[in-house]
Amino acid sequence: MEVIDANTMFGPCPRVTADLSLDRLLEGMQSHGVERSLTLSTVGIFHSHNDGNMDTLAQCQGKQQILPVATIDPRGYFGALKQISNLINQGFRMFRFFPGEQGWPLDHAVFEDILNELEPTPVPIMIDAGRTGDASALARILGSKDHPLILDGVVFETLAEAVSVMKKHSNIYVETHALTVPGGLRFLAEQVRGDRIIFGSDCPRSSLAGALRYVQESGLPDPDKEKVLGGNIKRLLGG
Repeated sequence: MEVIDANTMFGPCPRVTADLSLDRLLEGMQSHGVERSLTLSTVGIFHSHNDGNMDTLAQCQGKQQILPVATIDPRGYFGALKQISNLINQGFRMFRFFPGEQGWPLDHAVFEDILNELEPTPVPIMIDAGRTGDASALARILGSKDHPLILDGVVFETLAEAVSVMKKHSNIYVETHALTVPGGLRFLAEQVRGDRIIFGSDCPRSSLAGALRYVQESGLPDPDKEKVLGGNIKRLLGG
């Protein structure tokens, strides 16, 4: 089965003493048979999204196994500069948002502006939605938009909420790394089908081996495992 990890990063991270270097990420991918990973520099999360995006693009240059992911902090985004279209033209394959770690609300007016700018594009979005109420708020903000939106950080306590919004919005997906409860993945697939689940590990902040094992031992039939481990995100990326 082809494995594509939709949730990785590299670089400095506050309060984390583990090695989060790009070399460690690449070594982990090779050790566990991950063909490709979507990744970004943590500089874009904790310092400056402009500097982080530049670092991401530079580090991904010439490495076919890692695909660059852009991030934008709405608190410092000015749409008139056409940053989004420029980032897409530079080759970024996905956009990620970190409201929890950066401390901004989901109903931030600029974030809604960014969603409107992204709507005509094919580039998927992943956003931290680990808190109760996050998935519901995002569903309201999306409205009738049909842009692919991947919920990152869904845990057992927010699984029912995620399922509810996914049943109402066919363009909402769930990423797997935080969903560690036994049977959770099988339940999710039964409720919304296996083609709405995206494999992610949060490597190297979290265990790539553990994230893979959770999917492999989930009890999902092999066709669904293939979708989760790589097929679904590959489809969203356009191959």
